[in-house]
Formats: sequence, C-alpha cells, structure tokens
Amino acid sequence: MLQMILIILAGALTFLPLHKIWWQRKDFQKWIPSRYGLGVVYGVFLFYMGLLDQTVTLLITAYIPIIAVWLIIDNSVIYMMIRTFRRKQAAIGAGAGILILTVFLLFIFLQPLFLADNKYDMAGGEEVTEEDLDPVSEESIPVVPRSYAEYRSDIMMGQLDNPAFYNLGNTRIQRMDDALYWVTPIEYDGIFRWIRSDHVPGFIIVSAENPREDPQLVEAEMNYVPSAFFHENLERHVRMSYPDAVMLDTTFELTDEGEPRYIVNYGHFTEFRRVPDVDGVIIIDPQDGSMEQYEVDETPEWVNRVYPPHIAEQRNTWFGIYKQGIVNRFFGREGLTEPTAWGSDDAVTGVVDENLQLNWFTDHMRLQNEGEEGSRSMVGFTMFDARTGDLRYFRDASGSLNGRTAMDLAERTFRRDDYVAGTPSLYNIYGQYTWVVPLMDRNSVLREIMLVNARDENIYGYGDTKQEAFNAYQLELSSEVDDDVVPGELTDMVEETVTVERVYQWDREESVTVRLWLEEQDRIFTLSTSSHPTAVFLEPGDEITIGYMDNNETVQPIEEMEFDVSQ
Repeated sequence: MLQMILIILAGALTFLPLHKIWWQRKDFQKWIPSRYGLGVVYGVFLFYMGLLDQTVTLLITAYIPIIAVWLIIDNSVIYMMIRTFRRKQAAIGAGAGILILTVFLLFIFLQPLFLADNKYDMAGGEEVTEEDLDPVSEESIPVVPRSYAEYRSDIMMGQLDNPAFYNLGNTRIQRMDDALYWVTPIEYDGIFRWIRSDHVPGFIIVSAENPREDPQLVEAEMNYVPSAFFHENLERHVRMSYPDAVMLDTTFELTDEGEPRYIVNYGHFTEFRRVPDVDGVIIIDPQDGSMEQYEVDETPEWVNRVYPPHIAEQRNTWFGIYKQGIVNRFFGREGLTEPTAWGSDDAVTGVVDENLQLNWFTDHMRLQNEGEEGSRSMVGFTMFDARTGDLRYFRDASGSLNGRTAMDLAERTFRRDDYVAGTPSLYNIYGQYTWVVPLMDRNSVLREIMLVNARDENIYGYGDTKQEAFNAYQLELSSEVDDDVVPGELTDMVEETVTVERVYQWDREESVTVRLWLEEQDRIFTLSTSSHPTAVFLEPGDEITIGYMDNNETVQPIEEMEFDVSQ
C-alpha cells in the first residue's frame, strides 16, 4: 500500500508545469494545486481503481504521454495569455511535447511489426501426430456445455435465503475426484448488497460428464471475492501485497478436499508490454484472505489452469500467422493458419487428456482474407497444456471437418427442433478424431449430444444421454468405417454362436437399429439393418453367429452376423 501511495504522489508531479512562468505569475500559480490534485486522481484511477501493476514499463506508458500533453498545453496557454512571450519560445516548448508524443505513438504502432519472430518463439508449437493424442475414457469426456451448467446453476440460486443479493460468477470446468465438474462461485450483486451481506454464501457444482446428475449448492463463507468492494475486493487484496505482479486472470477452483480457493495467474511482459508470459499463481483463501505464491513448476496438482485461456488464444494466433516472419505474414502467406471462429464466446475450449489434465483446444483453418467466407475444413488443431503452457499442433488432421462445420451439421440434423449447437470439442474416440457437439434449445437446456466423425460427416451418432450417443456413434462406425480402423481396433475379434432371448427394433430415419438380449449375456448387443438387412427377421429363440470387438461396454455393437432365415 505504501508503495502505491508513493508512486501516485510521485506520478502526480508529471502534471505540474515545466515552464518557470507558471511558477512566477500568481494568476498561473493558483492552478498548480488543482493540477497536482488531478495527477493524484489519475494515479488513484490507474493503481487503486484500475489495479495496474506498478512496474517501470507501466509507469513509462502511463506518464510519458502526460508530460508531452502538458508541454503542449502549457506553452500554448502562455503564448495566448502573455503578449511578451515569444512565438519561438512557445514553438520550442510545444514542439518538444509534440515530438515526444509523436515518437511515443510511432513506437506503440510500429513496434509490433518487429516482434513476429519473438511472438512465434513464445508460442513454441511442436508438431505431433494422432499417435500422441491418447484416447480418453468415454466416462471422462465432458458433454455438458457451459451455458447449460450456468442455466442449472441459476436455478440453484433460488435456494439461497436472499437470492436477489447475489449473481453467478464465472463458470469454469475443473477436475475433482477423478471427474469433471463445472464450478460457479456466487458473487455480490452490487455495492449495496455487499454492504448488507456478511459474506458470499458459497458456490455451485454441476457435473460436466453427466447431464442427469443433480447440481450441488455448497455453503461456504467467502469474504474476499472479485465482486466485493474496497479492501475485500479480491484483486485489490492481491495488488496490495504484490504491487509488481501482472495479474493475467482470476479463476475459482476447489482443492482436493473441496475447499474453495481463488487462483490469480500472474506473470510479466516482455518486449515493452507486448508479449505476456506466465510466472505462476497466487492462491487466495476467500474466507480469511490468506495468500500463497507459487511458480509454474511448483503449482499444486489440484490447480487445473496455470495458463489462462486468453494466453492460449493469443499464442495459437501467433503460432498460425507468424511462421517465417512478418514478411510472409502479409506477402508470401506460406503455410499460415488461424484459429477457427466458432461463433462462440470461447475462442479456445477446455478439453481433457487421458489423465484428466486440462488442455485448451482449438482447430486451425487456412488464413483467410478480410471478409472471406470461413473455410469448412481444418488444416490441423492444437492442444495447449493449461499447466505447462506446451502447445502441440496436430497437422495430420488436415482436411478434416472443422468445429464450425461440425456445429452446422448438428444444427441441420435437428433443424426441426431449432436446437443450437454449443462449443464443440475434439477427442480421439474409438481410434477416430471425433467432434463432440452438445445441442441445446433456445433456453440453454441440453437436449441432445452428437458425435461427428471428423473425417466423414456422414458418420455420426446422437442421443439424449451420453451413453446413447456413444452407442449410436459406435454402431455407425462399425457399419461404415473401413475394417482397419473400426472401433476397438486394438482388441481381437470375438466370434460366438448365441441364442436370441429378446428383440427390440428402434426405427430411425435412415435405418432400423436392432437391439438383442442374448442368453447367458449380461449386456445389450446392437446392429443396424443398413449393414445386416436380415436382422429385422430375428425372433426370440433364433440361433445366430456374431462377431464383435469386445470393448467391455454395456451396449456392444455387432460387426458381423450369420443368420439362417429359414430356421
């Protein structure tokens, strides 16, 4: 706090006149205290209200233009008010201010042209292949979109004693107890509710994996939150103890014990505030305000995101457009890409790997000209590790459907229902690059989950539950995909002669799905009449020979079937 006060008072000196006449004449002297006061207000706005870092580069950026502007004003006023003041003297003083301001603005606008290589190196992308994208367990793939989690969290707010006192904070996905959840902190609804409330009452948890799971309202006393004011404002509380840290982002997470914590990602700028980098995190207990600082490689395991999404978005852009430097960016354009615009608030989306480690995902398309219609296919996609900052580029996905196309396909499939596609995510499912697209109605209620094969838009499956969607997709894959890439390709084909106990036929627009309950089996077997036309004639008691890739799932697609219709 003391450092902030000293900087504000010292910075206010730049508002004082540099010309001696202002200090000699009484009619000018009376304005000097007001100008210094204005400088103090400016400093309070920057550092107390704006919570900007108190670093040398920020001070230069904030106060050099002030000095230049006052030089121009002071010399112009003296020239207009004092007839004996020579025009040459005024021109020199005002010209000095114009020169300083011009050099400063030229530096601000031209400097980025010389930073292409630095930004590309900071992105540090590594090209990898599909083999480096390990499959994720079906149960662990999140299918609940953030908008639906916010919808369910908003309903839970009605359980509070004074729900009108509060709003929902930012909803973030995170790992808890080897499962994924959307966690939303509760925030104050304005300064008057902050004054009347003793504390924020807690947070809300919504499953990201199972849309049928009931949300939880967890009570917890939280005093230091982003929506609080003055000394209890979370970022101001951090700024008082860490005046030089560049606060990049603030998020809410839970420890392994389920205790609430706020995470402030902090770092520094290189290239004169043009290229931000992450140094670590500051973890704050919202109840008592206690803080702990960790560097990137020392961050506790329960912290999901050390690198915030806007850093991932920024580095994806740099990685795509600054290959081979700034000249190639505007003229050669060889091999340049850009992240696909999904028409969503999420420029990158959180996906998990096989260890449920969070990555920021986005797909890339070829670099577009201004106003050009976006490409319908991707040239690759990236996974940005949210804990280490490593960026992996999967070039072998070139030619696959991009996220925008997957969303359009999902919406066209349910055009009659007027469903809206949520932010898509890409996973290695059954050995195939696959888009997972949630579909919601106009009230943000999750209605369907759709899986779209990234290589072939004609291969997809959907259902109103995750299990149903995955089963339908697996069935389509087993029917349509070449034998060498069928789901379960790492397992051997199982062949059995079995007896049908029960039969259920599910009519779909393009075919009929037949579900079988077999004797001495404890799961459901499925097959499509598009691949096995004789399946429509199956009846209880029929003996059939089947072949399938055993995935140990509740619903098992049949890939081969022999059936004597005359039996």
